[in-house]
Amino acid sequence: MTRLIVFPACVALLIFFAILPSCRHAGHQPGTASGGHASAMAERVARGDYLVNTVCNCMHCHADRDFTKFAGPVDPATFGKGGEQISAGIYVRNITPAVLGSWKDDQIARALTTGITPTGDTLFPVMPYRNYAKMSHEDIYSIIAYLRTLRPIPDSVPPRNMQQYPPGFLRKLYDSFIVKHAGDRLPVPQGDSIAMGAYLVNAADCMGCHSPFDEKSLDFKMDGWLSGGNEYSKPGYFTVTSANITPDSATGIGAWTEDMFLAKFRNYRDPKNYDMNPGKYNTLMPWTILANMKDEDIRYIYTYLRSVRPVKKAVTKWRQ
Repeated sequence: MTRLIVFPACVALLIFFAILPSCRHAGHQPGTASGGHASAMAERVARGDYLVNTVCNCMHCHADRDFTKFAGPVDPATFGKGGEQISAGIYVRNITPAVLGSWKDDQIARALTTGITPTGDTLFPVMPYRNYAKMSHEDIYSIIAYLRTLRPIPDSVPPRNMQQYPPGFLRKLYDSFIVKHAGDRLPVPQGDSIAMGAYLVNAADCMGCHSPFDEKSLDFKMDGWLSGGNEYSKPGYFTVTSANITPDSATGIGAWTEDMFLAKFRNYRDPKNYDMNPGKYNTLMPWTILANMKDEDIRYIYTYLRSVRPVKKAVTKWRQ
């Protein structure tokens, strides 16, 4: 929700791909997402379901994925359980009510949008709270409402171990992301296709994989925004490089029509198109999750991507 979401990556980036430490805060009291009329709550849960299971692709990291099939389809029985080790001492956290059930809604919202847990712990910044800080209040509480409906799965995730990282490391990461990227929450844009696409790209954290990262500044390289080139590995399965999704006509998606872009996503709504083992030609890209976005939202994303600066950068997706 990665999100609270984690994206496994090469060693230089893996340290960022960790999230929620095992925290327990007694005395849950329902907050904003737990009150209101039943029909309004049903609408909120439905919106949260859509965000968690498509746009924000939270289960990309917080559930088991079967990488014997293309793009690692998610096992619905494991929604929210976490547990994957993504770096030494770093694990994807359990976000089912077995853990979050003792947190107040506002505490979850704070963790989602500032990276601070009820105990005052700091989340790894690649849990994209920098993105969620810019999402609307209603969308954040819709996510919370939906998470509370998940089947509780007993927490068996090991605690985070920071001993291998230098003192102050996590704080430096936090400052780099929250100070530079967090902003006031915005309402979901209406009537502006580019703004709506930007909102969805932010919520999906597309830049998390598709923008090169500067290890010195601990931030994205803005001159390469969305130009891909980051290498990701699934040990024992494959290594893949993120694509250039800028509108460069030769190396990006500049030659793609809107219908071609939409068709790429729609293709993975049909299990027959991913129910096979592609071997080394697999990907971490959560196609089977993002494919279920509404057509209109996919078109908004296309419109936004066509508005960013083209970057000429050829990317070889799979090693030969």
